[in-house]
Amino acid sequence: MEELYHYIDNYGIPIVYNSNIEIRFQNNENDILQKIELENDPSLDKILNEGSWIVSQHRHYRKVEPNFPNEFNLITSEQITLVLEWFKDTTGFLISDFNTLLELPVLPNSKTPFLLLIESEDFGLRLVLAKNIINGDLEIRKKYSNDGWMLRNWITTLGRISIINGNLYIDNEMDDLGDLEIVNGNMAFSNHVYQNKLETLTPLKRINGDLYLKNTHASLGTIEYIKGNLNLRKTTVKDLGALNTVEGNILVSKSQKDRYNFENINVKGKIRYYNDIFNEGELTLPQ
Repeated sequence: MEELYHYIDNYGIPIVYNSNIEIRFQNNENDILQKIELENDPSLDKILNEGSWIVSQHRHYRKVEPNFPNEFNLITSEQITLVLEWFKDTTGFLISDFNTLLELPVLPNSKTPFLLLIESEDFGLRLVLAKNIINGDLEIRKKYSNDGWMLRNWITTLGRISIINGNLYIDNEMDDLGDLEIVNGNMAFSNHVYQNKLETLTPLKRINGDLYLKNTHASLGTIEYIKGNLNLRKTTVKDLGALNTVEGNILVSKSQKDRYNFENINVKGKIRYYNDIFNEGELTLPQ
């Protein structure tokens, strides 16, 4: 037990989505409605063959389960039991269903991140404690989908996270970036959420990838260095803050040309302007 607890505290809970595959056959009626219905089936994995028959492959996901390395020599039920015991010992809260862990990016009566779902090439999908350093890609989502399903990582602050060794994608309205200072990948704000509350990207200092800021108005604050492109299209970012170096290109909507002064910024690429049409100060959905 102690060895597993140590593994979770340091590397997280590796998880796997169990699924089964269904192959469907249907007459090809060459009807647009038939095609639309098939392509909008959420279970569709891929279309294998078209002709007189349409053969499609569908994937149905079942419950999420822990997937610890074989060295622990534990069957799935034993892994689940130990993870739930770890959660109780760590938080004082008792839960009976492993899947509940995916619905707890924050603990009750708190807004500070606690347990986040991340993905990396080396470890796959994992639930990790929101410590200072996150090793993997982090996607922040709204709490509920349009269909009412609870989504993952519905946080509004990054809390004590200071470094993300991966990409950061934000699809929820944020209050602040917490203690975040470095993103060792790309950082992007969603096309589908306008950042009404986020006034500055402080204390962020360095992005070792691209920064994409659509539907924001915040100041760049303490950001000093961007290794990739700085995308300011369809946004009304207040000011460029402490920015001094952009290794890639800067992309700007022409209507915002007079808002920014790039003279004191070392731009290794080019500054490019675009004839964008967008709602200043409110959400602009992608075309």
